[in-house]
Amino acid sequence: MIDLKNLINEVKELRDQDLSYSEIARSLESKGVKVSRVTVMRWCKGLHDPFNRMNSAKLEPSPELAYIVGVMFGDGSTSFRKSGRSYKYRIRLKVVDKEFAEEFKRCLEEVGLKPSLRFERNRARCDRWCVEANSKILYEFLRQPKDKLFEVAEKYPAEFLRGFFDSEGSVCWNEKCKTLVIDASNCDEEILTFAGNLLQSLDIHSKIYKTKRKGQKVKIRDRVYSYSSDMYSLRIHRRRDVARFAETVGFTIKRKMQTLTYALTILNP
Repeated sequence: MIDLKNLINEVKELRDQDLSYSEIARSLESKGVKVSRVTVMRWCKGLHDPFNRMNSAKLEPSPELAYIVGVMFGDGSTSFRKSGRSYKYRIRLKVVDKEFAEEFKRCLEEVGLKPSLRFERNRARCDRWCVEANSKILYEFLRQPKDKLFEVAEKYPAEFLRGFFDSEGSVCWNEKCKTLVIDASNCDEEILTFAGNLLQSLDIHSKIYKTKRKGQKVKIRDRVYSYSSDMYSLRIHRRRDVARFAETVGFTIKRKMQTLTYALTILNP
């Protein structure tokens, strides 16, 4: 992307030197860069900007971008494929809860995209809501090393954590024993450690446990699978910390938030 910007700037500089469009094209070709005369003309006259679509996503740190990053460390996915003469850079989320899908869609819209939302029926699995958007610049942003994405999360920790816990989190409430735990599971211990540090910055204590070993068997919908890697859980145990999580982070997903609120009213009448 940077090379293309430099190339367009060079074309405009050559035009300022009174070179014709054909002369500019030949000058570029002598350097091993083949650009047609028509393309040169369009760049010079501002008739075509190849960055219009790529720059449609606003990547300045924001609450919405932090939420998107949190979701992408969980249920969200990116993919790339060629479609005819064009390329598709897809950001997608498939989930059971409609409000989760709607919130992810809203955040994508806030950063400048035009996502779609649809309901998919699947006999082999459960029916799900699917949010999908195409953006090369957001795709490339989300494919960066984790450290770069962590920088956005650090600026808006509550929003990042809400996105992450919407994806990976659960509320474990045992009314008989009066135990309440918030749990987030992931195979990447580094992500959980980072999330734990963000929780600590919000004055919420948590702890990480190894819950599954690589190769361990698990049965899901009558089919047996093996874990491809170790699985870890980030857990919030203390009643005071669970209450603070509900107050400062919370869940977008109604069923999770309702269970959490109900349990807290029982524990703190």
